Formats: sequence, C-alpha cells, structure tokens
Amino acid sequence: MKIKITSLIIILTLVLASSSSLAVELPGYEGGINNENNYKEVIFITGEPIELEGTLKINIKERNRKGVQEKNYTYTYNLNNFKLGATLKRTIRLTETFDTNGKQTTSQKTLDNYNETLRIDGKTYQVKTEDYQWNQGHILHETGLLEYYAGDWSARKTYNVDRGVERVTVQTKGNLVGYDSPWSATQTQTLEHIIEYENKLEEDNTWEGTAIVEASYNKTKDYNYVENVPNQISFEGGFMLTEKHENVLKYSYDLPRPNGTGRNMGRDSMSIDTNPIITRLNIPALRDVRGLESEKDILLIASMDGFSLRATNLGPSTPVSRGDFARALANTMDIELPVEEETKGRRGRRNKEEEKLRYIDVPKTHRNYPYIEGVSNRDIMIGVGKGRFEPDRELTKAEATTILIRLLGFQSLAPIGNYSTGFKDDSTIPSWAKDHVYMAKELNIVPRTEYFHPNRPITKEETATLLVNFINYLQEQLKYDYRENVLN
Repeated sequence: MKIKITSLIIILTLVLASSSSLAVELPGYEGGINNENNYKEVIFITGEPIELEGTLKINIKERNRKGVQEKNYTYTYNLNNFKLGATLKRTIRLTETFDTNGKQTTSQKTLDNYNETLRIDGKTYQVKTEDYQWNQGHILHETGLLEYYAGDWSARKTYNVDRGVERVTVQTKGNLVGYDSPWSATQTQTLEHIIEYENKLEEDNTWEGTAIVEASYNKTKDYNYVENVPNQISFEGGFMLTEKHENVLKYSYDLPRPNGTGRNMGRDSMSIDTNPIITRLNIPALRDVRGLESEKDILLIASMDGFSLRATNLGPSTPVSRGDFARALANTMDIELPVEEETKGRRGRRNKEEEKLRYIDVPKTHRNYPYIEGVSNRDIMIGVGKGRFEPDRELTKAEATTILIRLLGFQSLAPIGNYSTGFKDDSTIPSWAKDHVYMAKELNIVPRTEYFHPNRPITKEETATLLVNFINYLQEQLKYDYRENVLN
C-alpha cells in the first residue's frame, strides 16, 4: 500500500506566551509520523490496515490562567489513500495543564473537541466529541541540559457507520518515553488497540481484532571533518555539522479475514525523513596542536568557539579554569546566553551601574561573564559560596567529570555502599565525585586508564577529549538505548 502524493504540506504554528515546553512531540497522538511536507499514519477500523498520507496543521497556544500554565492544541488532518479511494478528515482540540515542582513538571491533557470522518468503500465512519473518551498524563525531569519524559494515556473511540447501524469501537492504551538534548533527541510512542465491530441489524455479524503501532522520532546532530582537495587554499579543511530527523512507524495486527475463516495477521513499517540541515563551522587558528593524538577533538571544540577561534597557540597541556570550562560547555551544548538590555538616558545608566551582580568576582567585563551567567542560569555550574564563582581557579578532573554526569542525571545509577571505580587511585577520588566518576567510566565518557588523577587540574587537551566523548555519548549510546531497546 505504498503511495505517493505530490503536493502535500504540513504547517506548524507555535503561538507561545513563554519559552517553556514539555519536550519534543510526535505529531498528534494517533501514532503518526511526519516531515516538512508530509504526514503518515495507519488505521484498522475496516478490518484491514489502511495507510493514510496527507497534510497536518498544528496550532499551539500557551497561556497562564490564574497562575496555572496551560497549552491549547488544535490538530487538523486531511488524509488520503488514493489506491483504496479512502479519505479522512479529523479535527482535534486538546488542553494541557502543567504543574511544576522543582525540576519536575507533570501535565495532564484532556479532550475538548473531536470530529473525524472516514469515507471508504461507499461507507462513512464518523466520530464526534461525545463518542471519544481520552486523557493523557506526562512527567518531565530536566537536568539543566537534558529533558527526560514519559507519558501514558487511555482512550475509547466509537465510530458510527451508516447512521449508527454499524459500530466500530477502538479501545487504546498507550505510552511514550523520550529525551531531548543538544546533540540528539528521541521519542517513542507505543499504542495498543483493541478493535470491536458490531452490526445492530445482524447480531451474529461481529468481529474483534488487535493492533500495535510504534512510532519513533529521532534527531541527531553529527559532525564530520571535511578535507579540502585543492592544495592552494588558506585552510586544509574544517568541520561540518549535519542535523537529521528520522521518523519510523512500525505496526503489527491480528484481524479477521473477510471470508470469516482464519485470521489476517501481519506486520509492516514505513518511514519518513526530513531534509538534513548542514552548518559549516569556523576554522580555528590553532597551530600548536598539530600531531597530537587529540588534535581533531581540540579542533572540533575550538570550531564551536569552546576554545578561542583566533588564538594561534592553545597550550594543550595548560590547565582549564572554571570560567573557561563554562565557556566550552556553553558553546558546545547550545546553552542560551544572557542578552544585555539597552538602557537610555541618565537614569538608565544609573540603574545599570547599580545592578547587582550574581557573583562579586565575575564583573561584566570578565572574558567569560556571559558563559558563566548561562551555565549558572541552568544550575549547570554554581558558585563556591559567599557570592563567589572563582572564575580563574583551575578546575580539577573530578569537578569536570561531576559536572557532565550531573547534566545527565545519572549519578544515582552508581552502586550503593562500598565499591571501587576500578582506577588504581580510587581512594583519592573525593566522596562527592565518586558516583559521577564511576558512571563516566561505565559510559566511556572518561578513558579506562589505570589512574584517574581526580585532583589534578584538567588540561585543555583533556577537556576537549572529555567534551567530545560526552557529545558522542549523546549522539549514539543514549539514542540507541531509547530507540532500539524500546522498539525491539
């Protein structure tokens, strides 16, 4: 049932009153997938799987009502299967309310209005608001850099056919799980349907079937080093970022055969991808990293302005300060930086001068001021007490590793009680860092060397390797766990 549609468009309109959101979302909740100009889903209400394709318009409005954060969704579907002569039109309106407690946000979605009409084989299948009972609950946990979330929903939808003479009831239970990060994102929905058909004029004319639909959305940002072919060029090569979005829908079914003998069982899948977004990074001026084993790691971090783009000498074996690490994190992890507001007139200048700084030792003239503000706004890095950040103090390997694992939120996954990280200098690892170091080694974010040297200042070369390992983890291991383990 693979079909082609030449002129399809999907429009996503976001009208938001604030910047908060509950992670990425697959289009709607019917187990569909989409890209920039196409939407696909599969339904089973006629007793066979019908793949539909067409347009989806999504409108989302966000507002705050009496202190309660609320989102209103409107989905408008216009779908077809030209081969089978099927058309489906559907309009949905939902309301989602949020309750935030620290770094956790729970939400509840309820159905406000629903209208669906499917026409196929001379029959009209129709659902109105009173024929659909549906609700969904979510929970989200944010770590400062990542968002993890999960949700569950239950539904019962009744299709009236030919003025109610025939009726199809679809009971659905579903769940979703996902995460969102700067380098990858995944969401997987699983829907389990029980489909029941009855004919009010023919008591013996009934059937029952089941179907499972799994829809997965994946975003990955990859980096590649591209060498230049000409020799007579001012730079040998540079890094390119490629952002790709993949959407996969798998389904299996157990339905009756039209002749009443045996069962119609099977499985199938379909996919739809977006056009990759390509970004070329700047070319660093560094010259003292050539020939190093970690040369490509250092150049990648510098290409993203984690290290200075204009400096010709990095000093790869020199220590990294707390402020410089904040810069490297902010620029490699797309952390939002503060925007300086313009002030006019004498009063504006006085207010600006009197504005209280977050840290007494990080004036706005400090080279790393915006990056320190960015990571502090998300509690990724915080002060050391008494209103100080100590931006120029050297950062230890234990501290740098702790920051990254805390961003993942995985420190609680370490063993409980007396255990060893496996490093020969395990006894020198500070107690507050041990869980983080253990997890970093398990996830291959830190090298599996004999010694860890937790209290040594981390060098610029080591910082580049640590951040690239962290990026690779977000790109591959974390995405694999969510996509493959859930779907398979």
